[in-house]
Amino acid sequence: MCLPSLALLFFLLAFYTPLWLFPSVACSRLCPHQCICYEHADLVDCRKRGFQHVPRGLPHATWLLELGGNNLSQIGTGAFAGLWSLRVLVLTNSQIQELQPQVGTQGRGEL
Repeated sequence: MCLPSLALLFFLLAFYTPLWLFPSVACSRLCPHQCICYEHADLVDCRKRGFQHVPRGLPHATWLLELGGNNLSQIGTGAFAGLWSLRVLVLTNSQIQELQPQVGTQGRGEL
């Protein structure tokens, strides 16, 4: 009689354990497919993923966004819309040639 309960326990452990091990899978918020989102630190790592545009679907609570090493030739107005907590933006070696007006100042303080 204890077997069904024990089997259920093992099933639940096997199913939920990977969610604790992989930060992007465990994240209850949205995360762009090729990025890694660290939920408890509000950090998003999208380094060296070949992005040509700022990825969509970033968590609204993102505090640090790492986009270095991509092919972002331009960053348009509204690229960071909805990222109200964004304070650190890393764009090192991203091939940027043009920044549209008000890229980093829409509805927030200094970036």
